[in-house]
Amino acid sequence: MTNESNDRQDPDPISEPEVSSTARTSTLMSPRAKLGVAFVLVAGALIYFAFTAFQGATVSYLSVAQALADSPTAIDRQVGVVGKLVQDSYVRDADGLTARFSIKDEDGTEELEITYKGEIGQVFFNDHSEIILQGQKLVDGSFTADNLTVRCPSKYLTEAEQAEIEAQNNGNPEVPPYQPDYFDQEA
Repeated sequence: MTNESNDRQDPDPISEPEVSSTARTSTLMSPRAKLGVAFVLVAGALIYFAFTAFQGATVSYLSVAQALADSPTAIDRQVGVVGKLVQDSYVRDADGLTARFSIKDEDGTEELEITYKGEIGQVFFNDHSEIILQGQKLVDGSFTADNLTVRCPSKYLTEAEQAEIEAQNNGNPEVPPYQPDYFDQEA
């Protein structure tokens, strides 16, 4: 009897179940579903990067009064300020690259102190020039500019418009030198 019981083996409790020949393996997603998910992920990533790049590239422009009233800008954000140079406020440091000056609105009395570090070159500041700055407003209320552009109004006027402005300013209304029209010329 002992031999019989030893010859007899107990079935293994961890045995694998029998698989019939008609059973199919199933997958979680079909290849088309995987491709669709990959497409959605790539499209989402592109939209995210485009959105962040667009936000980083946009600059909102403020007047001097708005810039003074606005809170300091975040480190990763830039704002633009447009104003006119305050007379006798332009000072260039000894290093030749740092300039300090103040700007104001055309009719404003408030002044914004500007610090610009960079090559200024032959930029000509005058009372009629519009100064366009991009940079950051600091906690102390001053503005550090990274980009500086000077737009001189006379540069964009024709000779006729310039003559009219000078005539109005001088009180001598002269006839501006208009060019004859093409059709007014005789053949």
